Amino acid sequence: MVKRRVVITGLGIVCPVGNDIDSAWKALLAGESGVREIQTFDASAFSSRIAGEVKGFDAQQYFDVKEIRKQDLFSQYAVACALQAWEDARLGESSLPQERMGCVLGVGVGGLGTIEVNHEAYLKNGPRRISPFLIPKMISNLAPGNIAIRLGLKGVNFTITSACTSATHAIGESYRMIASGLQDCIFTGGAESTVTPVGMGGFCAMKALSTRNEEPTKASRPFDKDRDGFVLGEGASVIVLEDLESAQKRGAKI
Repeated sequence: MVKRRVVITGLGIVCPVGNDIDSAWKALLAGESGVREIQTFDASAFSSRIAGEVKGFDAQQYFDVKEIRKQDLFSQYAVACALQAWEDARLGESSLPQERMGCVLGVGVGGLGTIEVNHEAYLKNGPRRISPFLIPKMISNLAPGNIAIRLGLKGVNFTITSACTSATHAIGESYRMIASGLQDCIFTGGAESTVTPVGMGGFCAMKALSTRNEEPTKASRPFDKDRDGFVLGEGASVIVLEDLESAQKRGAKI
């Protein structure tokens, strides 16, 4: 069997230094860091009080109010990135068969924030206060599911969970499926949002996080002899992988 070439035709990102490709790329070229003191909750009791939080994300740019209520942040980030990538790849102008277009994402944890909120509601007011959206918001495979629903993708759809390598594995599997001819186009990448009290608390308990709280932008130094742990972050990135012949046929940017 002839192995097909695979190319990237679309990009999307939501991250601590920008909520679209242009702003994130400019920030990276300027050497900007997205790490700061945690703003989304009081982290004063934690040994590590810094993280790479997404800033200024406007969910209403991508969803109506009902949709926002039904999706955890990790899924919102993923869908937003997929919509950016769809536009970047100009797939709205293509005639690719929906059955040949899929989505494979890497998600390490899933809706941890949703679990925490509902656990607190349970402790305060009992099981009747648990949201009916708890399960569909927390499970990791709802991110690619929501992307498929939004974009009309009817090909492969699943999540890979392998800790910090989840997105890398997802991209690798997507590449193989296109190269082998199983699919023509796959939205792939990763999404996560675990900068929460329990998420931070768990990593702090492991002593896995940097405690350079006084210099957050210099805390992440994985190859330094004085490194003292990693810095937790959140966000998502989605790329469009496509068969080269298919991309060339529709005049896609590669």
